[in-house]
Amino acid sequence: MGTGGSLREVSRRAVQSRIARAAEELFVAKGFEETTVDEIAAAVGMSQRSFFRYFASKDEVVLDSLERLGEELTARLEARPADEPEWDSLRHSFASVVDRLSDPEARDHDRAIHGIVNASPRLLAAYLGRLDRLQGSLSELLLDRAARNPGGETDPVVLRALVGGAFACLQAAMHHCGVEPEVFGPCLDRTMAALRPAGASA
Repeated sequence: MGTGGSLREVSRRAVQSRIARAAEELFVAKGFEETTVDEIAAAVGMSQRSFFRYFASKDEVVLDSLERLGEELTARLEARPADEPEWDSLRHSFASVVDRLSDPEARDHDRAIHGIVNASPRLLAAYLGRLDRLQGSLSELLLDRAARNPGGETDPVVLRALVGGAFACLQAAMHHCGVEPEVFGPCLDRTMAALRPAGASA
């Protein structure tokens, strides 16, 4: 992508973020189902038609936060050393979650989003579907990396299960240890150490 394309994408992302924040405030104040696209558009000073240039629906506004997290996890995983055990690479990529929990504003934002998602069966189903696709995408990334690095895990079934196990550790730590970063980080480390695959060197 050229510089112009990159700048357009940055600008688009900035507008999407502004729309998402305004929408989330309305969702929290009024309820997700009760908030209309017209109200979201009006809150950011744009028309309904302009809104649809950035999001296909108000559902997409809520789910955008998972898309952004997926991009961050992917970028961090791609940046890990090629000869690093997959389990360790996944733990390092989860640092993006720990970082968000260290930011009070981001932590409050994520709590609000999860509350909205959990209150809507439709949104929860869509969220879980995207989470599954994200895990599949990270599995493919690790599979491609292993193909270029002798000694890496090349069984797609094993890699998919490994990624799923890492996310299970993430979810368990968040559910049982809370989201305070000074507690969550060590809890995640302890959980992933306990479930570390036998073939992954420490």
